[in-house]
Amino acid sequence: MGIIGLLEQIKSDEVVLPAIQRDFVWSEKKIAKLYDSIMRGYPIGIILLWETYNDIQYRHFVREYRTDSLFTFHENTGKKRLKLVLDGQQRLQALFIALYGSFEGKDLYFDILSGRESDDFKEDKFLFSFFTPAKANEWNEDAIVDSQEEDKEEENDEEEENHAVKFYEKVKDLVSLSAKEKAKFKRDIKKKLKLSEDHEIRLDLNLSILKDVLTSEVNILKATVIDESKPSDSPDRKSESDVLEAFVRINKEGTPLSRSDLIFSMLKLNWKESATTLPEFAKSINEGNSFELDTDFIIRCLFVVSDLGSKFDIDILRKKQNVKKIQKNFNKCCDAIRSLVDFIQNECWISSSKLLGGYYNLVPFVYYLFHAKNHNVPNDEIDRIRKAIYLFGFTSPFSRYADSRLGKFIREELKPLVSNQNNTEFPLKEALYSIWRWEKIEKFGPQLVQGNAPLALHLIQRLRGAKVHYQMNMPQVDHIFPRSTLRKKNFDDALINHFANFWILAKNKNQNKSNKHPKRYFENVPDSIMKIAYIDKNLLDYRRYRSFLKIREEKILKHIKKKLILSESEFDVREYWDID
Repeated sequence: MGIIGLLEQIKSDEVVLPAIQRDFVWSEKKIAKLYDSIMRGYPIGIILLWETYNDIQYRHFVREYRTDSLFTFHENTGKKRLKLVLDGQQRLQALFIALYGSFEGKDLYFDILSGRESDDFKEDKFLFSFFTPAKANEWNEDAIVDSQEEDKEEENDEEEENHAVKFYEKVKDLVSLSAKEKAKFKRDIKKKLKLSEDHEIRLDLNLSILKDVLTSEVNILKATVIDESKPSDSPDRKSESDVLEAFVRINKEGTPLSRSDLIFSMLKLNWKESATTLPEFAKSINEGNSFELDTDFIIRCLFVVSDLGSKFDIDILRKKQNVKKIQKNFNKCCDAIRSLVDFIQNECWISSSKLLGGYYNLVPFVYYLFHAKNHNVPNDEIDRIRKAIYLFGFTSPFSRYADSRLGKFIREELKPLVSNQNNTEFPLKEALYSIWRWEKIEKFGPQLVQGNAPLALHLIQRLRGAKVHYQMNMPQVDHIFPRSTLRKKNFDDALINHFANFWILAKNKNQNKSNKHPKRYFENVPDSIMKIAYIDKNLLDYRRYRSFLKIREEKILKHIKKKLILSESEFDVREYWDID
């Protein structure tokens, strides 16, 4: 069967995607490269399908692809015959979008005059690109004008042959041309572009190749079907568990799926609703903020609140009772995540998990709120939780060895706490000890703030890290004293990249900053903004750079201490634990 034959089965909903499959993740460039490979006659692999009559959850392939689309899942209650894709979803979806749909509102176009030989085989030979019709027409109009102007000039054969004429046509339109329509199409193109003999040959050849590789050639893409043509009631048919195991083993051999993708796939098999409820919750929790919490984070939180550890261990979900435990805790876990997002925005003045060192640092607090009364931070714990969030945000203790460190902290420090219902005190001292042991930071000071300068700057400049509506207003962290100039003056990197030499400014202003002397750049910045950012205009002198760093460092540390209500020794781990 050729590629078109397989895609026709997708179009008629005979070939579908099981709920265990992840989202489509290919880019425009990757799809274009796939079609270049097909035009060259390169094999693009084997598709593995499972023919079944089981009442299994599935979804259709996407025609009009959008990155923010949510899927509709179906149940095979009528026990009709389906072919579910176990391996090759990305390739099939890419082929289907290009021939029957669109990618972010754009269609796949083919440069019908491409195909020139090149010394570098890695370069694309046959050129495909996603365009809007308006963009393609604009390109083609220019090509027609250029060809008419060149026809008036006298050019030798060598120059004409080497001139790379490009003309783009929609792939789906080319494939659907009848023999009569194709002949007329070629006549029109030759007339419009006044093609040379070599270009005419290339056009004829490309149209023939495109038709052959998609309709006739059966060796480019092959399909293997498990249980093909077996009677619907045959005892030899594979079960859902067999197929899931095959799916996991296939995807563990290479790296097409991340471990969290496989975990999500296994969840969807035994908890069908998770296919829609998890993505829907992820979409809703990210509205109006920049936390960017995904299904990976949600599943990790579900693991820890269900006392299944923090490691994505596929074997855990091979036991149905563990899936039931996760399913039972889902709503409460979502409420804990919602509560944490609200707390961080309202009490920590931050709207981005990235600013807090990544969402791994948030998992312990989801566990805490999951077990807290009404999933709220008690009033007498607000200051302590805020300090702990910032402590983790500045040091990122779980960004490395996340599985083991998260598991250890939750198991040893939080689990004993929640088992004692009379004690709601977050283990701040134990968190400090863990930071000292893992990150070698023992107290509040320059070393701690240097670990996450953007967090400190957002705090002092009264920014939250929230999404911006106008791209040119995107906040960027940049040097106050330009890095290149400081290097020329022989300052070492530790001083150049000291957190006191950074501040946050909008993208459009940062682009205009360049390597201006700071006194020149800041001369039009209002004094009120300078005061908030603790930038003293009188110190914007390279001869006073060290003094500038020292004075601004002290002011930043004092501001953060006051904002977080820290005592002098609050973050001193040595005092807590009597460490020499």
